[in-house]
Amino acid sequence: MSAQKVKTKTKTFRLYMVTWNVGDRNAPTDFTELLKLDQEPLPNIYAVGLQEMTGGDDHVYNDWTKHLTEILSDRGYFRLKSVRMQAILLVVFVKREDILSFTHIESEISRAGMGGWWVGTYIESEISRADMGGWWGNKGAVSVRFDVNGVNMIIVNAHLAAHMDNVRERIEDFHTILRTQKFRDKDVDHILDHDYIFFMGDLNFRLQKVTSTYVERAIRYGEYKALMEYDQLLKCMEEDLIFVDFLEGQITFPPTYKFDPGTDKYDTSAKKRIPAYCDRILWHVHEDSFENIELDVKQLSYESHMSYKLSDHKPVSSLFEIQIYSSPPIPLPVRFLHITSSTKWTSNQEEDVHYKFDISPNLEYLPDKWDWIGLYKENFRSIRDQIAYVYIIQGAKMNKDGCSFVTFHNLSLDPGKYRLLYISEKKDTLLGISEVFQVVK
Repeated sequence: MSAQKVKTKTKTFRLYMVTWNVGDRNAPTDFTELLKLDQEPLPNIYAVGLQEMTGGDDHVYNDWTKHLTEILSDRGYFRLKSVRMQAILLVVFVKREDILSFTHIESEISRAGMGGWWVGTYIESEISRADMGGWWGNKGAVSVRFDVNGVNMIIVNAHLAAHMDNVRERIEDFHTILRTQKFRDKDVDHILDHDYIFFMGDLNFRLQKVTSTYVERAIRYGEYKALMEYDQLLKCMEEDLIFVDFLEGQITFPPTYKFDPGTDKYDTSAKKRIPAYCDRILWHVHEDSFENIELDVKQLSYESHMSYKLSDHKPVSSLFEIQIYSSPPIPLPVRFLHITSSTKWTSNQEEDVHYKFDISPNLEYLPDKWDWIGLYKENFRSIRDQIAYVYIIQGAKMNKDGCSFVTFHNLSLDPGKYRLLYISEKKDTLLGISEVFQVVK
């Protein structure tokens, strides 16, 4: 009798995704209903994908990212990564308590449409795209990928070619995105190599061979299943032209396009566009990526949010449960020494920070001269939210115990609670985090 494989204990993480074509509008004042902020438990991961988002200098210093960061950081979230290509923005937040689970964080952009494509890789989450000029495209996709407890995941936000008759162009855009996005992580080269793949956006597929009168009547009577018989995306998927092996939840909400902005009325302009399900969320999982755990996606909700009236689209959200390993495969290599909850620093004094970098045979990261140690407030909002920092090349010294230390010089700090983080500059990854300690005057 053959031996049975021993299954490893797994953990359930919740992922909440939002896609919204915001039509060049500023962020709303209230995100409660859109992000389900009044429902418990809140998810481990928020991923918000926007299209036609303009304004601001880059993916961080814009109205939407600032509002989302303020709202979610007050609820215990950390901005893991943001990426923007012109009007396409993706922002990913994770619970601060889960931060040690996330490694190998990268982002990518792909320009599609208009007769060509361009792709770029951005590991640094706070780099501006302002100098990219004419290479930008208004169609394409941005993505954020990471490992969570050793399981790799990617979230893609796309805006595909518009207009009823451009089905072929939408399919070409999709395959351009798959073909051109490449990653530095040794385990994955492309989007489809990831264990978990989540794909959302204004995919722009329409309801064809049907009239506005028929569609609006079906909407009045809640006959959404009947409308899906005319959905271009589903027909293309049935023919294996796009999203092969991807899944989408059952649509039980009215078409999310096209509305008169500021209203719940479908297009009353002279063009009177036929309502359509442009805004979608799909997923794919490689269930057998690991021998000792079975990966799984469970969709808990898939809905539109009709109360938001900013643009000609309504936002769409979905809540998922996914299975991951119960803990990271390798502990963080950097340990901060002599920093405990009873530690007190004094403002405007020199403070030495002692740490040890534990190098093991399975360790992917080695100390680098451009690694840095940052000082953060306890409820920091992102890796780039540091109060002060010291590069290892500038300040690291060895003490008699063989441990390293750096010195923070005469910082003027407000009293309160702080943390220290060790950041790998090459990988944009957290390699060590201290306990919370006090700063006093």
